[in-house]
Amino acid sequence: MAAITRTADASTPNQLRPFDVRHDLNAVADLVELCFAKTLDADGRRYIHQMRSAARSHSYLLWAAAMAERVSLPLTGFVWEENGYLAGNLSLIPFNTFGRRIFLIANVAVDPAYRRRGIARALTNTALEYVQKRGVDSVWLHVREENLAALELYRSLGFEERTRRTTWVSTPGEPQSIAFQANQELNSVRITRRHSHFWSKQRIWLDRVYPVEIAWHMSFNLKMLHPGLLGALLRLMSGTRIRQWAALRKGKLLGVLAWQPLYTHSDHLWLATAPEHEDTAIRALLLHLQRNLSYRRELSVEYSAEHGLQAFEDAWFKIHQTLIWMEKKLKE
Repeated sequence: MAAITRTADASTPNQLRPFDVRHDLNAVADLVELCFAKTLDADGRRYIHQMRSAARSHSYLLWAAAMAERVSLPLTGFVWEENGYLAGNLSLIPFNTFGRRIFLIANVAVDPAYRRRGIARALTNTALEYVQKRGVDSVWLHVREENLAALELYRSLGFEERTRRTTWVSTPGEPQSIAFQANQELNSVRITRRHSHFWSKQRIWLDRVYPVEIAWHMSFNLKMLHPGLLGALLRLMSGTRIRQWAALRKGKLLGVLAWQPLYTHSDHLWLATAPEHEDTAIRALLLHLQRNLSYRRELSVEYSAEHGLQAFEDAWFKIHQTLIWMEKKLKE
């Protein structure tokens, strides 16, 4: 990609140019850490550490430069540089889904000392021009709902909100202090292992909670939860362990919970619930899991924003973040 120069201050040589993974990775890691220090969790800090480790690996850098647009990793994008200092970054991650090619804009970061000068807008506009020339159908990004300045920027560039997703994390302690009404409600709920004949409803509910419009970005293939040979093969090939439980009341299935132990900071949960019994299923399944785990680790689950709020809190979960997913269509 040819270098692109934009001028924000006539007295200072500025350059908006393509990201070069062979030379820029360490500087981008420093910038991302600086800009997101207040919101980085353990996994975020691990991500920064992995970036710095990769920057020291000559073989990785050669591979990454060759594979920049062939894998779904942040190996391409644009940076803003002034007098040799990398002050802004935007990563582009390619995805192929249902025969369509789309890009995710990520890691948009501008050094606080350089903000309010149009750098983020210039980076985003350049990225949009770049992907449009490649015949891409649409571009996606996500932004924290409290980041009003970024929301205003993306809306002004034609991005439209598609969905809001909340990540919940478990809090330390024993989940015993729940409301009297919840206790009464849970007395009628029975928790069993997930049986294969529950799959048809579980699959429908998974599609509701994790709709296709955002499922493309997930590192987890929901087909791994399939009770048959397909699920077993997918779990075997990926080395993924899964345990699942179902919540029933008077023989009626209310929801299914899948637990995915990970080597990261937290284990991940996947919820599939009947819409009319959402709160009951969430509360019963999460409390059962927390009370019956043989060890205490942080648990995280992504769910539709504004759904099950009291149920998650009753099960000793708190909101980690809510992301607004936005899309700009480049083709109709």
